[in-house]
Amino acid sequence: MRTSVVHAPAGTALLGHPLAVLAERPAPRLTRLLVNVTVERSLWPVHVVLAADATVADLARAAVAAYVAEARRPPLPADAKDFEAAARFELHLSKYSLDALNPDEKVLDLGSRNFFLCARRF
Repeated sequence: MRTSVVHAPAGTALLGHPLAVLAERPAPRLTRLLVNVTVERSLWPVHVVLAADATVADLARAAVAAYVAEARRPPLPADAKDFEAAARFELHLSKYSLDALNPDEKVLDLGSRNFFLCARRF
């Protein structure tokens, strides 16, 4: 018994196939970011969900607010509940990085989802 192989013209082999439909779709646009922020002297990171266009300053504000709202230990200084308490903190890419991140830089452009929050050194 012979089996015959039918060759489709180039570019038409996957028409109607589910993978072809997926390949034609544009890539989905990122709308939210899940970011981990480890606070100085804290045991576990704070998980923060941000908009895709959030800046480093937005991340610092959200991390401080989440840390205070969850009543984490050790507590931040008493005046950390005000809106600009995040200005007293700076974000770093890791615990061992000496350079603080620019507050106006976009989080998405940094290429990391893990950060370290520590008190600003004056």
